[in-house]
Amino acid sequence: MRTILYVLAVLIILQGFVYAVGEADIDTSQSKKHTKEQSIQQKSSTDSKQSQGKKRGTTKTKGRDSTAQESSKSTGQAESRQGADVVLPLEAVFLDMIGELEADTEPFRSCRVATNPKLGRDFGLSAEVYPGVINNTAADYLSKAAQSNSYIKNIADEAAIRAYRDCLAYYGAVIGQAYLNVTGDLQGIGSAPRKDANGNITVAGMGYDDFILLANGALHRAIEQITHPTVKRLYVRATGDSSPCQFDKSLENIKCGASLITLGAVPQLTVSGVRMYGGSFAGFQGSFKASKGWSLSAAIERMKTDSRYAKFASDVTEFSEQLESQGRSKEAVMVRKKAVDIARTGKQAVAVSKLLPSIH
Repeated sequence: MRTILYVLAVLIILQGFVYAVGEADIDTSQSKKHTKEQSIQQKSSTDSKQSQGKKRGTTKTKGRDSTAQESSKSTGQAESRQGADVVLPLEAVFLDMIGELEADTEPFRSCRVATNPKLGRDFGLSAEVYPGVINNTAADYLSKAAQSNSYIKNIADEAAIRAYRDCLAYYGAVIGQAYLNVTGDLQGIGSAPRKDANGNITVAGMGYDDFILLANGALHRAIEQITHPTVKRLYVRATGDSSPCQFDKSLENIKCGASLITLGAVPQLTVSGVRMYGGSFAGFQGSFKASKGWSLSAAIERMKTDSRYAKFASDVTEFSEQLESQGRSKEAVMVRKKAVDIARTGKQAVAVSKLLPSIH
């Protein structure tokens, strides 16, 4: 009996030991499993962070590229909406330029219509004896002579009046031709002029400074040659008329054949009923409206911040400045405008030689 009890006790003790060992094995396995799971989680977390970091880096890079691209695409659009529009009548565009030429360039230097228009007294049509003193008899005589449409040969310097008429005719012909040149240039570079509700010609696709540069080139070409047949005919008719000159109801209005000269601070010349100078020029009149808030040159500077167009923009700047130095204003503006259009539409940059292939 004791032997049986002893065996049972040993079995019970052994069973407990085995159970304990089994529990230990289970705990060790679970611990290993837990450790492995933690390791996997840590690796997953690290991979996730690295992935997110890469994504953020990629997002930042894409953001910078996107910003540059949007900047390039907005070139010539946002700028054109900035700043006030400036309306310039023909005389404001071209007479200011001619005023500069009057300092040292003939025949402008002799005429000086823009900077020192002549008055009646410059031709002897004055009753002033000396400053502030008027000869009433002479004043009454001049007034009656004018009202009677008298010929001026024995009253004033008729030759000087004819010379002044020729100056007005020349200025009118040059400005009229320059107007035709600049509107043609606008069409040629893809900025077709159009009139707004007030009759102003809207200059699209370029700013005020670009337009003035274009107009300056148009004026110099007009000075070199008058090509429009109507402008040439009016000029020849005015300057070739040797008919005697006479008053037309007032001292300020003098008629010489087909021409009517109006003297004053704002002189006028009408030839065969067509306004040759003053308000209209060789029959042409108009005003240009351009944006003062931007320019093609400024837009190209912005392109230099975009890695896709940086070198292209630098090449365009150098090339267009070279054209300007050669007096080729139209070509300089054309190159800049084409370059800005490329960036605005997101197209691939090209060699600057392809922007103006006709000159290479």
